[in-house]
Amino acid sequence: MIRTVHYSRDSGISQLSGISNFSELASSDGSVIWVDMDRPTDEEAYCLTHDFKFHPLLVEDVIAEAHAPKIDEFEDYLFVVFHTPYYDHEGEGLGTKEIDLFMGKNYLVSIRYQDFPPLDEIVKRCMRDERVISRGPEFLLYTILDYLVDDYDQSLKAIENIIRQLEKEVFGDPPKETLRKIFDLREDIVELKQIVAPQRAMLARLSRHTSELISEKAGIYFRDVYDHLSRIDDLADSYRELLSTFLEVYFSTLSQRTNEVMKVLTIIATIFLPLTFLVGVYGMNFQFMPELTLKYGYFGVWFCAAVIVAGLLFFFKHKGWL
Repeated sequence: MIRTVHYSRDSGISQLSGISNFSELASSDGSVIWVDMDRPTDEEAYCLTHDFKFHPLLVEDVIAEAHAPKIDEFEDYLFVVFHTPYYDHEGEGLGTKEIDLFMGKNYLVSIRYQDFPPLDEIVKRCMRDERVISRGPEFLLYTILDYLVDDYDQSLKAIENIIRQLEKEVFGDPPKETLRKIFDLREDIVELKQIVAPQRAMLARLSRHTSELISEKAGIYFRDVYDHLSRIDDLADSYRELLSTFLEVYFSTLSQRTNEVMKVLTIIATIFLPLTFLVGVYGMNFQFMPELTLKYGYFGVWFCAAVIVAGLLFFFKHKGWL
């Protein structure tokens, strides 16, 4: 599916659908077009090389998907690969969505094979306020990247909710699954940082307006998006440190729990040690043994056992071991 937002200095703003004569629209003086391709067919993708004259290798990369975030500069256009995270609450954890962007002198082309709700909002905003697109493709690119970075907040909120849940578990009575949850979330945060790091470098490059297609005025706006990504990266670092603290508390709790079990087992073993000695002595099979013919010898042994157990329990209690 293709939808096109076309701005002309003479006729204002309009929205088109399907394949159009993009080369003619893009070459008109005082016009800016945004071509948004959502899961394009082969016929629709053909416009990338036919109308916009993009390099065939780049078009192949776009169709193949699954590329790391990057920005490439060509003679008359920029190629940007941008990723946004999403959180799957059904057990898959953090995932990423890719959008590819081509920006020329008076056009912007976006290609994606997944849903990007922020783009729908930008189209509505363009139709309400033509200044979003009339200022040129560089400001439209900034708007798209700004919306996409703002969309990170949904994933961050999901991570924060999981951290709150883990905090309750760790500082309470953590089940065995808590450790797996902590490690899974740490992997998600590492993946988030791997997304943010190269895209910070991209935004830093755009903010320095090293390309002739990016003006100094637009560079200030890209700097704002860069700062937002920096805050997200710092937040991811704080999440990772918090999870490290959770791990320390978890293992400390586990160690304390093990010590409690070992203490109980040690006390039980200590109590039965003299009892084992006592019954061992009286269990020897000799004909002539002291106290063997006593009338109340059996009860005497049980009395001694009870005194030993009571004495040991009193001693452990006095020492604070119970």
